[in-house]
Amino acid sequence: KQGIILDYIHINCRRRSTDSMVLLGILNHFDQGFPDRGFSVQEMLQVLDRQLTRRKSHLIVVLDEVDALLHRSGSDLIYNLTRFSDEYSKKKNLISLILISQKNIFPMLDVSSLSTIKRSSHIHLDKYSRDELYDIIKQRVELAFHRGVVNEDSINLIADIASEWGDARFAIELLWKAGLAADQQHSLEVTPEHVRAAKAETYSIVTESKLRNLNKHQLLTLEAVAKRLYLDGTAYTNTGDAERMYMLICEEHDEKPRAHTMFWNYLKEIENAGFITLKKSGKGQLGTTQLISLPDIPAEILCEKIEEILPDIN
Repeated sequence: KQGIILDYIHINCRRRSTDSMVLLGILNHFDQGFPDRGFSVQEMLQVLDRQLTRRKSHLIVVLDEVDALLHRSGSDLIYNLTRFSDEYSKKKNLISLILISQKNIFPMLDVSSLSTIKRSSHIHLDKYSRDELYDIIKQRVELAFHRGVVNEDSINLIADIASEWGDARFAIELLWKAGLAADQQHSLEVTPEHVRAAKAETYSIVTESKLRNLNKHQLLTLEAVAKRLYLDGTAYTNTGDAERMYMLICEEHDEKPRAHTMFWNYLKEIENAGFITLKKSGKGQLGTTQLISLPDIPAEILCEKIEEILPDIN
């Protein structure tokens, strides 16, 4: 409405973590052929002033993951960009600066930069909720996969896993790796088992030593959950189905099944140990049963590991 030309530049500071690399990224927006060496930081800032003056434009610079730049190079560039109009140009307000970081960057700034930044607006964004992560993954599925390739169970499982951290990047990485796992198996569908494989590859807490810390009936309970999920090809099973599978597995191992209360205690204990997650059933489920998921390791692999360990457990 005011007839101002706006230029917008997004810089990932984890990839460009020095002052000169950030400025080169900015200048390449105006001139793809700008040389990547031979200019000092001060000279590059002067070139930037000439570009903005020639274009009669206002520049919005977003420095994403700016903590990486501050950690490596200090806050000189932040100071120069916030004081750009004072130091390099006769015109006012040529540059607006947006800094994005998952860390508190105030301790990384020098006094001069801090005095300018603290006068600006800063917004604290909470971690993504489970429902927000679901919406993000749903959108990425629609963009990246053919219709029907990623089933609803897999999307829900990714959202549940990533909600522990509230991290959308982690959720997207799980989706990507689950897709790769399905592709490697020549599968026409991305299933919850592929999601569990992706989680195991990305960040798994299930180790053989942790499994060996469980007693026999905790292991049998865990195997019952894993086997039920694997056979059904689902992300979740309910306590009733898991308990029926537990009774069958006990019979296979000549073990007397424990009563329902003990089985429930075993579920809570292996949940506290990080092997499974429990949540109340939602819409479309009868009653108030608990849904059980196995977020950290493919169900088939877990069953195999438990079968290897059981003979050694008294």
